[in-house]
Amino acid sequence: MITLKRTSDGGYNMSNREGVSVQGATSKTNTDGFTPFELLCNSISLCMALSLDALIKRDELDVTEYNIDVTPHKAEDSPSRIERFTVEVQLAGELDEKTKKKLIASAKRACTVGNTLKHGAEMDVEII
Repeated sequence: MITLKRTSDGGYNMSNREGVSVQGATSKTNTDGFTPFELLCNSISLCMALSLDALIKRDELDVTEYNIDVTPHKAEDSPSRIERFTVEVQLAGELDEKTKKKLIASAKRACTVGNTLKHGAEMDVEII
């Protein structure tokens, strides 16, 4: 569970059960924290990274490091939403193109966040 608290100074603090927190941006032009789009992109990139790590370990692949860039593309029509994400993965190590493509396809299939976005999820909002 994630808890968001609006602070007395108008800021947003989001924390998990372990007490790790991040700040939410208070406006589109303010850089004091992450925007909702950025948090969603962070979720996609971390999910892909965890999936990649599991596959790299399982298959004992020589990947020394990697970068994942996620770009959201906002829909121009209503309702307001992101209609597509571009995920770019740069792998460093001794892998041929066939292995890289297989690794990325497997990580995409394993990524729970990506699967949730692809297939949709219900959102229940309750007043407590």
